[in-house]
Amino acid sequence: MLNIKIPEKEDGTRLDRCVRRLLGQINQSLLEKLLRSGMILLDGKKAKSSTKVSSGQELNYSQKISFEGTYRVKKISEYNEKYYNNLFKKIFIKETSEYIAINKPCGLAVQGGSKQKLHIDDMLKCISTDNISLKLVHRIDKDTSGLLLLAKNNKAAKKFTSYFKDRKIIKTYLAIVSPCPNDDIGTIDLPLSKSYTKNYQRMLVDQNIGKRAITEYKVVDKVGPRVALVALYPKTGRTHQLRVHLEYINAPIVGDNKYKGLSEVYMSSQHLPEHKKLSQIKWIPNNIKNLQLHAYSIRISKNETITAEVSEDFKQNLKFLGLKLPKNLHKIFI
Repeated sequence: MLNIKIPEKEDGTRLDRCVRRLLGQINQSLLEKLLRSGMILLDGKKAKSSTKVSSGQELNYSQKISFEGTYRVKKISEYNEKYYNNLFKKIFIKETSEYIAINKPCGLAVQGGSKQKLHIDDMLKCISTDNISLKLVHRIDKDTSGLLLLAKNNKAAKKFTSYFKDRKIIKTYLAIVSPCPNDDIGTIDLPLSKSYTKNYQRMLVDQNIGKRAITEYKVVDKVGPRVALVALYPKTGRTHQLRVHLEYINAPIVGDNKYKGLSEVYMSSQHLPEHKKLSQIKWIPNNIKNLQLHAYSIRISKNETITAEVSEDFKQNLKFLGLKLPKNLHKIFI
């Protein structure tokens, strides 16, 4: 029998997935048979494919087994690797033994897809090491900027995933909206469902088959009835939840081309120099590029809160509009 020690990055993973990553690809039914027959053992004992392994354990396997070769990981180009490493340095916020926090820029997708050439998932491959395999534990929209937590091992990933699921974590977002909500404080409790058309997906308020979605909000500053800075606490995590909920109360997020509401006031930072007064803000929907929505903070526990500074574009928009960021925003929903 050959032996291999299970590294820390595999801690907490299923045995069958661990075998494939460490030894090579193998058909699941054949793998199950090899486990039953004792040709693959965990610490010298038979184990099921669903068994969760721990770092430091020993994987024993027969040299007669023919694996199909290691997983073929899509190679990242030298240009992209350099881009990701430089980006990581710019957006890095904080690191502990359990996680790394980053400040994702607007326009960068979290997960890859057919139309996504650059995304956080690929960046993780570049900055992970032999001892640390970074894992996403939550997501934010491509057009939303702000805080993302990356777990440094499977144990931490499970912990934070359960924290998000059980609402033990308080997330605070900031949004510039126009017009202002009718009420300065409120809770939006409206179920959401997905609506599909050809090449287009939109979330809708749906009282019949929608899944429950709850958002608390507080207006932290405003300029008359036209524009406001709003703090948001999504108690659930539905797709586009904040954007749809704000549109529904006719306070859509500035720069949102999908959920526009009835607003006639839009602007983007590239047009700010043209305007000297608030009354001169133009409605230029075709030129809007930046969704003014930012994942500002995550409160993990009573004594641990992480914040992500708003982007320069967001700051410029606040300054132009005369809106101010109050202190201790991360405590607004505590």
